[in-house]
Amino acid sequence: MTDAIISRAAREGGQANTWHLPDVSESTAASTQEVRQSNTSSGASGVSVEVLERIQREAYAEAFEEGRREGHAAGFREGHEAGFAQGQAEASELVRRMGELLDGLAQPATELDDAAEQELVHLVLCLAQQIIRRELQIQPGEIVSVIREAIALLPLSARKVKVQVHPDDAIFIRETLGEGEMVWQLVDDPSITRGGCLVNTARSRVDATLEHRLTALAAEWLGDGRRRELGAEAYDSPR
Repeated sequence: MTDAIISRAAREGGQANTWHLPDVSESTAASTQEVRQSNTSSGASGVSVEVLERIQREAYAEAFEEGRREGHAAGFREGHEAGFAQGQAEASELVRRMGELLDGLAQPATELDDAAEQELVHLVLCLAQQIIRRELQIQPGEIVSVIREAIALLPLSARKVKVQVHPDDAIFIRETLGEGEMVWQLVDDPSITRGGCLVNTARSRVDATLEHRLTALAAEWLGDGRRRELGAEAYDSPR
């Protein structure tokens, strides 16, 4: 491009010698001063100062444009890499938040299943209590069998056995069993549900209450790990 500019300058000025492009990194004022000094010392060149200044400006503009293009390309690559990394980070964060959202949507279903299971067990046990109550009204003698089974669980050396039963069951037991058959002390306890009993000695205790027996049955259905969750107090009903 410089040769073409010099050829055009020669036509305009008449004659031109070969001129080397100065270092464009220097200031414009210094470059212009150098060109003017060169023109003064070589008066035979025939090229005007205005032409040389225009050549210098065009060369400077060309160098500036080339530097700008190279800088733009480098900046684009850096910007692209930075943008790509940022996009990956944002995509990862979006995936993480979507996963948390899906987990949150699935969690209520699990909690609902547990709640439904608890309600179902509670309903079954309450129905079982009512059925047992009706059976005791028809066959009140069942309490005697319950007491005998509970006492059989005590050690053979057990002494001073106390049996706590509901007052209505106590009346039936006293009327049915003679003093000779009652080798244990019968205690009226309104807190005991009909059909169950508590057997106590100085060192032993057997819980044969209706609630405890139903809780043990439910634990067998659901697994022993649920025994603590199925406390007898949850299944108490009016006596």
